Formats: sequence, C-alpha cells, structure tokens
Amino acid sequence: MKVLVVGCGVAGICLAHELLQADCEVQLIDKGQNVSSSVAAGIINPIVFRRMTLSWRVSEFIPFAYNRYRELEHKTGVSFFHPLVIRRLFASEQELEFWKKKQNLPEYSDYMETLTKEDLEFPLEQNTFGTARVKQASYIDAKGFIRANRDYFQSKNLLLEENFNHDELNPAEAVYKGTRYDFIVFAEGKDSTYNPLFGYLPLQQTKGEVLTIRSETMYSDESLNRKCFLLPLGNNEFKAGSTYVWNTDDTIPTEEGLQTITENLKSITSEPYEVLEHNAGVRPTVLDRRPLLGLHPEYPKIAIANGLGAKGYMLAPLLMNELVQHLFEGKEIPKDSHINRFAYSKHS
Repeated sequence: MKVLVVGCGVAGICLAHELLQADCEVQLIDKGQNVSSSVAAGIINPIVFRRMTLSWRVSEFIPFAYNRYRELEHKTGVSFFHPLVIRRLFASEQELEFWKKKQNLPEYSDYMETLTKEDLEFPLEQNTFGTARVKQASYIDAKGFIRANRDYFQSKNLLLEENFNHDELNPAEAVYKGTRYDFIVFAEGKDSTYNPLFGYLPLQQTKGEVLTIRSETMYSDESLNRKCFLLPLGNNEFKAGSTYVWNTDDTIPTEEGLQTITENLKSITSEPYEVLEHNAGVRPTVLDRRPLLGLHPEYPKIAIANGLGAKGYMLAPLLMNELVQHLFEGKEIPKDSHINRFAYSKHS
C-alpha cells in the first residue's frame, strides 16, 4: 500500500506512524507552517471541569495514547511525554459538590483522586472552595514532539516541505503529480477549510493564544487549573492559557489575548512573573466537538483526518489507528466521528 498524507501536525504524524506500522509506503507533504500543533500546551486531561464529566471515550483514548507516545519516544530518541497531576481549584461550591458525588463512582474513580483535608485546605490564597487532583493526566511537549517527528521523517526521506497543489491532483484516481497512491489522506488542520474536496464540512478555525512565563515563586509541583491552566515546564518556566476566538485564520498574538490570560491567571496565582513568549495558533474545531474522519463520498481513495480541536494530543493516536483500520480492513469508523454525519454537496 502506498499512502500520501497531507499535513504533518499531530494528526498527520500519528497517522503516518500507524501507516508505517502497517507496512505501508508513506509520503508526507507539509508546508512547514503548522502553528497549532506546535503552539499547543499538549495537555491530556480526562476530566471536563464545567460539570466534572469524563472526556469523550477517555477510557479508550488515554491508555492508547500513553502506549503510542512511549513508542514514538523510543522510535525518535526524544523525550516529549510527561505524566502530570492537574489540580483543579474549584470555582464554586457547585463544582465541589459535583466532584464529591462522582469521585467514588466506578467510571470516575480511575481519574479522580478522593478529596482529602489537604486538598480542601490547599495553601493558595485563591483557594476559596477547595481543590481536587486529576489522575492519569499528562502533557506532550508539543514543540519537541513536532520537531522530533519531522526530523525522523526527514531522515527517512518521507517528508516533503512544500505546499499541496490541488491543480495537480486527480482525486478519482488518487494521482498527485503523476504518482498514483492507494489512498491520499488530508490531515491539514485549519487549512482544510480551503480544501475544495472537503469544504462542505463544518470545520471551524478557532484561534487560541498561550503564554510562556517565568516565575521564581509560583507553585510548580502540579498543573493548576481555574479559568485557565498553569502548566509547569521545569526551570521556573510555565505555559499559561488559553483563549478561544472563533472563525479566524489569524495566528498573530494580540494584546487582547495577553490581557485575557493575564486576568484569568489572577484566579490561580498572585505571584509575579515575566512573559517570555506569547504565541497563537488556530485549532480545527467542529460544532459537535467530534472529529472528521472518513473517505470522501465521491472519491473512494481520498480521506480526511481532521477536527481534533483542543484535545488533539489525546485523540490523535487512537483515531488515526481507527482510520487506518477503516482504510485497509473495512472496519467501521464510529458514527460520531464519521464525516457521513454531514450532508455532502459538491457545490458547497
């Protein structure tokens, strides 16, 4: 099997490794400007804090991602996967009660630490309603992950750094620039909105901004979360964010984004800090918060792998495995991930 993967962000990288593991001949094309996957904090969090619910399919995604990232560390010779404790500073009495009700339920107990007196009395001045700890969380050093995998693919002559030219694609035959492929898979992130084959899908461009900061006095043993995240990176450095601005392709950091994160950080810490970097990326999101996977309804050799949103680093390993099984073995993609949940119109 010979497969062309368009895009080398987290989805394209995980897809390419799944294909290589299936003994496929793989070619990647990427223009070298994937901002979102490298800017992301890369946090893998099993809990949705608003109502203390479990993230979608978390019991499948987390163990699969853990194993795959360890394998990719070994493969690339670079360490980028880091276990993490997330401490939620409750924003209300209601959040505390949600946690209390769910912490001992069988499906939740793997991800929620049982509240202790120390959690409730955690010594931060912003702790007004108590705190709780999330289990089985982790983070990916996103910039290191992207760089390590691009270097790996380049060392194998598998990655072309150039723009994909749709004028040179024959989608019916899966031929690109005169080369025939068994499948061509578009994993372009936000740029899928400009893809003439998949423009009918309701992919949104959602901008997010993050800060890298330094502080000698901030608490750095765990990642703190309320209104925003504060992720310790070591050496007194932290990532903080993020923001959400919908329907924009703009990756320029803004003063408004800086002020939003700065204000939200006050709900976590009052310690002084220095801003080292201010970055922005654009996430590929879908209104129903589910990915876009599957073969094009008109061209059976053309596929898409997109819409992973803010949870891309948790979702990508298993979703790309499921897509490969669909392409080669005919295994059905779960309905809530399949693009056929959206009506196709070649004129849209």
